[in-house]
Amino acid sequence: MSSRMTQQQREDFDEKGFVILEDFLTQNELKRLLAAVDEVAEKVRRVEGLGPDDPFAVRNALSHHDAFLDLIDHPRMLPLVVDAIGWNIQIRTTHLDYRPPYPEGLQPGHLGVGDGADQDVGYRNLSWHPDLASSSLFMAPSLDGRLPFMEIKVFYVLSDLSEPQSGNLWMVPGSHLRSPQELRDMGRQVDPEEALELRLKPGAAVLWRTAVWHCVGPNLSNKTRKIMHIGYHYRWLRPTDYVAQDQALVDRSTPIRKQLLGALASGGDPLGENSAIHPSSQYWLTKNDEDVPLRAWAEGLAEVSEDIPIHL
Repeated sequence: MSSRMTQQQREDFDEKGFVILEDFLTQNELKRLLAAVDEVAEKVRRVEGLGPDDPFAVRNALSHHDAFLDLIDHPRMLPLVVDAIGWNIQIRTTHLDYRPPYPEGLQPGHLGVGDGADQDVGYRNLSWHPDLASSSLFMAPSLDGRLPFMEIKVFYVLSDLSEPQSGNLWMVPGSHLRSPQELRDMGRQVDPEEALELRLKPGAAVLWRTAVWHCVGPNLSNKTRKIMHIGYHYRWLRPTDYVAQDQALVDRSTPIRKQLLGALASGGDPLGENSAIHPSSQYWLTKNDEDVPLRAWAEGLAEVSEDIPIHL
């Protein structure tokens, strides 16, 4: 298996900002993930006091079920992830989103604006945005006015989103090449002709640059939206879902998984061998190859099947 995308996948990733992978998950994988969603949903409802028709989201979802944890180093997806962003990475976020159909009479806001009654009751249909969004979004680092390439996500579709207005993810192809200032000047209003509603069947996956402008549409179907996002970014950035993962989780992980979980596989001092006098973050300047096993893994893949693209 190669660590490379096909030529068409690379062109889509570079130009559109995303790659759509139909039928990526096997039926057994999908069945396991849906059972995990139902198990976690039951726990969340109990802890949060939610009803069966209330929407919710779970962050750091990998810590809630092994089915979610296993997605972070999925053997068919990880090669594409490393090809897209490199080997010096860790998990920023794992995000389970669960959105039942809208109750009768609940009026959605305008797409990508977040101004409707659905927003008021917890559906969080955010306005058009790139990720790393906050009140200081447009004061974020920029490269010639654009957001630098800092992270990617994999969007796993677990329920049927093949029909319109099913809580679909919307994207503006190529918008990662545009300035966030342009979006602000537009009042975060996007011409519908520029936007694409991703209508995908269960088991599909999307590998995408989070600088692409995106939003979530209303769920006016009769099905619950169940999706998972796995976010990867560079190891010298700080994750949003955790400061450090539970040590018991780290201890039972493989070296590659430890790297993705933000731990040092070597078990060494994060500030280096001489941390008292000359501290040096091992996430910035790694001196122990054991802490980045993805490097040797990626190089091994390239040697085994150089110039042979992966077909999914």
